[in-house]
Amino acid sequence: MQSSAPKPKRPVGVTIIAIVAAVGALLSLFGGASRLAGMGTGPVELAYIVIIFGILGLALGAGFYTGARWARMAGMIIYIISIGLGIAEIVYGGQVGLIGGVIRTIAGIVIPVYLTRPGPKSFFGKGASSPSA
Repeated sequence: MQSSAPKPKRPVGVTIIAIVAAVGALLSLFGGASRLAGMGTGPVELAYIVIIFGILGLALGAGFYTGARWARMAGMIIYIISIGLGIAEIVYGGQVGLIGGVIRTIAGIVIPVYLTRPGPKSFFGKGASSPSA
């Protein structure tokens, strides 16, 4: 055991992004699978990438909810990268891709910014033990 201090209470915002990540992941898996089944438009390669992000989103949702130390940094990286995927969905994904791409792009900006705030940093074990905090 590294510290005897209790883990900080999960901020409401972290609970919200955990739910957003899990729901977004399920929608990504459904959307990618729909394209691969021939029920959607857009490049097949984009569908595979969306499915990969869906799998990552499920892991992030669980990590955010449980306060896993890796989830904060992984989430920041994955959501920043997902801005590019969101733009590709807007350009190439048809009507459904347009909606998903806009949501993914907004999440790719808002979630990493939120994760840099003191409450989430402390919940994920960053900030409280840091000398600069």
